[in-house]
Amino acid sequence: MGEIDRKVLATIVKDSYLFTRALAEGLEKELFETKEEQNLFDYVSSNYSKSNTALDIEILRETIQEDGMLSSKMDELLDSISKEEPLTLEGLFTFIDALKKRLAEKTLLNVSKKIEAYVNSKTKSTDIIEFTGDIINSLREIVVGRSKRRLLPLRSYLVRFMAELETREGPINPILGYSLEPFSCLNESLSGARRGFYYALAGAPRRGKTNLMLKLATVIAQNEKIPVLYYSWEQTERVLFLRVLSQETLIPPFLLETESILKDSVLRERFDYGYTKVQEIMNYMYLVEGRREDTVNKIRSHALSIMQENATDKIAIFIDYIQKVPTSILYQDLAQQVDEVSGGLANLSTELNAPIFAISSFDKEGAKLDTEESKTRPTMFNCSGGGDIEYDADVAMVIVKDFKDTNVLYEKIYNASKEGRIDPNRIPHFDILNLYIDKNRDAPFGGNIVIQYLFLIEDNSLVEIGYKDVQEERTYAKISRIFEWMLENGYLVNMR
Repeated sequence: MGEIDRKVLATIVKDSYLFTRALAEGLEKELFETKEEQNLFDYVSSNYSKSNTALDIEILRETIQEDGMLSSKMDELLDSISKEEPLTLEGLFTFIDALKKRLAEKTLLNVSKKIEAYVNSKTKSTDIIEFTGDIINSLREIVVGRSKRRLLPLRSYLVRFMAELETREGPINPILGYSLEPFSCLNESLSGARRGFYYALAGAPRRGKTNLMLKLATVIAQNEKIPVLYYSWEQTERVLFLRVLSQETLIPPFLLETESILKDSVLRERFDYGYTKVQEIMNYMYLVEGRREDTVNKIRSHALSIMQENATDKIAIFIDYIQKVPTSILYQDLAQQVDEVSGGLANLSTELNAPIFAISSFDKEGAKLDTEESKTRPTMFNCSGGGDIEYDADVAMVIVKDFKDTNVLYEKIYNASKEGRIDPNRIPHFDILNLYIDKNRDAPFGGNIVIQYLFLIEDNSLVEIGYKDVQEERTYAKISRIFEWMLENGYLVNMR
């Protein structure tokens, strides 16, 4: 009885979640060495694979005995696995891979013995072509067995899809991924945050990239109640926490750090409301202060651990930002580092079947293009380290300042303050931003998708304005709506 076999059996018997993940990873009875191990796996799979509770070894022993399968060797096997602690999800994957490798090596050894015996045989009972075909089949089994997933023909997907269509009733939800509400336009354009998709967002400094990503992370946690990992190599965990709290309370981080919030009636009301919102996500959000050892492989380990801890196969990951993610090799060329990290994140999103959002910084040329004087806007090809990120990403987005609309809104606010309509001393800092969705794989609809946001800088908050009409020349009506919204929500103080 091997140690690996024993640990894997102990894990699937004692943890129903890990049992489900092991079956999905291709664990089957042929991977175990002894007949008792194979019989125990078969028995547990047949009788308990759909159970959500951990098995008690003594109860399992009794049921096996009642079914006439409790031999002395089976009894010894149950005793040994009762002393083992379950593996972690990552450890289980590693051990299953080791079992597959062992079976592949054993099969390969048997193939070599068959070939040697055939060649040395004086009387060939089988034609050499037929014998070679049998050998090829055996080798093919090794390839299939070593694969994490069975390779299935199109027929299997067609059958499953037809079964899905036959049970589909009532109004269909057009959002295929995790909900991004209240960002309705972004939710519609991307069809939510889709599992297995890699999202890249690029922008110049102080364009609200981190604020947008933090807000998307919190709304996924709020809407879906799934774990969300947010990594930052620029800010501490406390700073990230204060920015999340600021977004929900609408109290600037500086005031959260310095003011007697609970003694101020206005701030207390805001804080109590935001505190309740943060409570809803406090068990799902993980804010991680990125370190030198947090490579893509380390992020994978963290994700598997969190998924196991929450007994779920769902997770969302945010990276802030790509150029800061460390690699196992110290590259002299930033482009090589970015290429490895971006490709690794794309592969990880597929492996974990999870949405991964990553921020990218602009190079100097890209930042220069996002200025009022520039006639053209930056694209993903202006990312630091090259534009290969767009090739890896399923969705590529660029966020830039809309200088024209921002200036028109400032002008309207300035005129209103001169007329005595609003308090000139209570005008917040803001920008109007354009989010360009330049690449959108499997998009719900095509066209030039540009979504506008009002970025309230002190509150670390972005408010979705709506789709921008790239052909529009007059923006008076839109700017008036934004002005009225700021009045209604207290961002501008009405003096009348």
